[in-house]
Amino acid sequence: MKNIISALAIAIITLVMIVPTNVNAQKPSSKSIVTDSLFVRGVCGSCKDRIENAALIKGVKKVSWNKKTQYLTVTYKPSKISLNKIEDEVVLAGHDTKDKKALDKNYNKLPACCAYRSGIAPH
Repeated sequence: MKNIISALAIAIITLVMIVPTNVNAQKPSSKSIVTDSLFVRGVCGSCKDRIENAALIKGVKKVSWNKKTQYLTVTYKPSKISLNKIEDEVVLAGHDTKDKKALDKNYNKLPACCAYRSGIAPH
């Protein structure tokens, strides 16, 4: 009987020690940094500069847009900024993403070398 009680006590103590650790491990840290990517349409070096500058806002640590793959890689603090907000800034700069289309008025402000939509050429 003592062995069963001792084994039960050890099991309970072990569970008490494990459960809080798992719960804490799931909470995002305010210091955590995430790297993610978005598809962003563009065609040239000017597009690259504009896309990266638009994405480089408070909370974003690093950005890089690849002309060949058309993916923007961003490293950011989710406690300060969301990927959705970063995407909104890129769209405001005139570049379409997979899920959002830039307004024509913003797209039309792009230089002619940055035309990536068929049928609508920026001025």
